[in-house]
This record gives sequence, C-alpha cells and structure tokens, in this order.
Amino acid sequence: MVKLPNGDSLARPQAERRKDSLKPYTKFAEVYDRMGSDRHSIKMTDYCFRIFRRFRIKPINGLDLCCGTGTAAAIFADRGIKMAGLDQSAHMLAVAAKKLGLRGVTLYQKSLPRFKILGQHNSRKTRKFDLVTSFFDSLNYLLTERDLKASFRSVYNHLEPGGWFVFDMNTQEALKVIWSGQVYADARDDIAWVWKNEYNAKKRMAYCHADFFVKTKDHWERFYEMHTERAYPNAVIKRLLREVGFTVKGYYRCFSFENPKWDAYRICAVVQRKI
Repeated sequence: MVKLPNGDSLARPQAERRKDSLKPYTKFAEVYDRMGSDRHSIKMTDYCFRIFRRFRIKPINGLDLCCGTGTAAAIFADRGIKMAGLDQSAHMLAVAAKKLGLRGVTLYQKSLPRFKILGQHNSRKTRKFDLVTSFFDSLNYLLTERDLKASFRSVYNHLEPGGWFVFDMNTQEALKVIWSGQVYADARDDIAWVWKNEYNAKKRMAYCHADFFVKTKDHWERFYEMHTERAYPNAVIKRLLREVGFTVKGYYRCFSFENPKWDAYRICAVVQRKI
C-alpha cells in the first residue's frame, strides 16, 4: 500500500463501511430468494428432520430465529409444526409475510441478542416453544462472546423445559478460506452482484462488501451492504451454551452426524433445555 506524505494511504481499510452502505438485509431482502440464498434453509430443514428422528424430537410449536424471508418457517409449518418467526429486518419480514400467506405463522421484528416475546392476550409471561432454530450462520453476526451468550440465554428463556435449540454457524476455517480475499460475482438478466470479502485473523472477523445491481424497468439500480461475521472456537460455543444451562446433545459437521474436525466450514449444534 502506497503511503502519502501526510501519512494517509491511497486505499482505505476494506473493513471501513462505505458512506452509501445500507443496513444488512435492507434492499438485499428484495433479491434474496431470486439469488437462491434461501436454498440453505431448505437443506437445513431437511437436515433438521433427520435430527428429529435421531433424537426422537416431536415439536408442536417452533420459533425460527433470524427467519429471513421465511423459507424454513414455511417448510416447518407445512410439516405440521405451528411456527413463529423473528427477524431484525423489516424488509426481510415483509417478504416473509407474503411467502407465508395463510400458514398462520406469527412474525416478530426483534433484534438479537436480547429479545422477549410475550404470550397471547397481552400476557406478561414469555411465550414458550418446543423448538427454536437459527440457520445460515445468523449467530455469527453477533460479534462478542457477551452478545452470543445473551442470545443463547434469550433462546433458553423461550423454550419449554426439555425444549430443543438447533442452529448452525460458520467456523474460523470457513471465514479464513471462503471469505478471506475472495471475490464472488454472478449475473442474470435482471440482477448481478459482486461480493468482495476479507478476513481479520486476529479478531476472527470477516467482512463481506456486497454490491448489487438490480434492473427496474428501463434502468439499473445499484446498492451496497456490508456484512460482518465473527467465528468462535467450538470450545467457546459449547462453554457459553453450558453456562446458560443448555445440555449439548449433538455437535456436528453440518449436514452430517460426524464430529467437526479442524477443516469443517460449518457446525450444527443440537442442544436441549434442562427438563
């Protein structure tokens, strides 16, 4: 990097947020499914039913945390689970509401790490679920151990005794290999995108600089979002879960029932609230 006489550089640090940056999942919500980003939720729901059979889990009602455009909630609802969804992004929830239609899924706009859903009829009691899920490394967006633990505690408080929490997260290896210095791009008739990624090994944090180009009638619109994730060692995730009160029943290389080795890109945790 070339230094100028006054000490500045010709290029700003990539991790610096651009002035034109939107909050994550703002305009992205409009093109999320069109880009195929909901395919992970489809795979995870299929995997979840394998997990259910393995642990003899028979949930009656569930909450999908960071539900996005509602794909997982829709699949679970179609399979007979009374679902609710929670997401910070009003834009993602708007798309989810259209997709979910008449399935009877209640949607909540709330943010991690600390959230509270009250029961029906203006009750002061926290609403309880048999199952809580969180897919597509949503929990990696929590950038401190304190916030990750607080999210685990919020989930714990919303589970019935003996209830289950199933989630996936990116590993450090994923952020280091898949994100670090990589550029991903694709184009279709009405949409194109360029994602430039970087990784800070010291902080175990990755940054995705996402430019989108969307065709609207006779012109193209460009927008930019910056997404930041942090990786946590497996030992830290398990420790935080246990400190909250969870029992770790399964901890796998995602989409399998194998122990995650050092080269795993994604883990899946299956944990239970104490009965």
